[in-house]
Amino acid sequence: MSVSEDLQQLCQAQGTAQISVSKAGTLVFDQCPMSMPVDVYAVQKGVVSILIGIAEARYFLERVDAMNHILDPEWTQLTKPDEASLTVEILMNMTTGMNDQLQKQGQIGKDWFYNNVAYQQLKTALTIQTGLELNALTQAWLFEPLGITDANWITRAKDADGHAFSALQTTAQSLRKIGEALLQDQLVDPYYRAALGTPSESTNPAWHLLWWNNQAPTHMRPGSDRVYPKPLLPHAPKDLISARGAGGHHLSISPSLDLVVAQTMDPAAAHPPKRANQQAFWDLIQQL
Repeated sequence: MSVSEDLQQLCQAQGTAQISVSKAGTLVFDQCPMSMPVDVYAVQKGVVSILIGIAEARYFLERVDAMNHILDPEWTQLTKPDEASLTVEILMNMTTGMNDQLQKQGQIGKDWFYNNVAYQQLKTALTIQTGLELNALTQAWLFEPLGITDANWITRAKDADGHAFSALQTTAQSLRKIGEALLQDQLVDPYYRAALGTPSESTNPAWHLLWWNNQAPTHMRPGSDRVYPKPLLPHAPKDLISARGAGGHHLSISPSLDLVVAQTMDPAAAHPPKRANQQAFWDLIQQL
């Protein structure tokens, strides 16, 4: 079989909804077993990071801004000095020193904890500073300029803790367009994009500004304190940056290869892709 046929078979076995791959701006692989947009889970964080980068370039906010200068104070359970020390960038880096109840847990600015509750406040900060609701903002700054018509924010049903978080629904084809525009420096400052691939100074250097990077020699994973002594994706390009969501959704970019890979998963698929399949996946992607 050809490389494309092998990749198609692997993606089918993984439960892929859509996959779209380009090199140097040329589409080299594109499959769409499902046409409907799907909730891409934490891939949305990569999109929010881009929106923050655009907002910074347009002087709506800065990463060094204190969140208390944007939100009403006492939005956390921290002491006043600790809460006052939280910046936009600290929330992006998941180093808030808080647990999901927004209580003190760890060292602010250093200890990584994948905090979805605190993260939501970045969306609030964007809407406050721009005066636009999240859908209107994303449409105006990202989707409309890129010709994306099948993506929007919805509100999920409440989770077990009573949180009703917003979810981004889209397709791999639209995520690929975002990745290509990011790679070509059409969206954010080149220094901002470079920072996405630079290991952070937190306990999880593989996470920086809401993106995963493959440059870090170690990584942590959501929901665990374990430190893995290897890059996040050892078989992927070393300079890969990736926005990744539960179940196998991802938007991944390698500047050195001029490569963009976007993959979404069928919500009805029985199991997410096994990590053991990552080697085969990235071997085939790099052979396209």
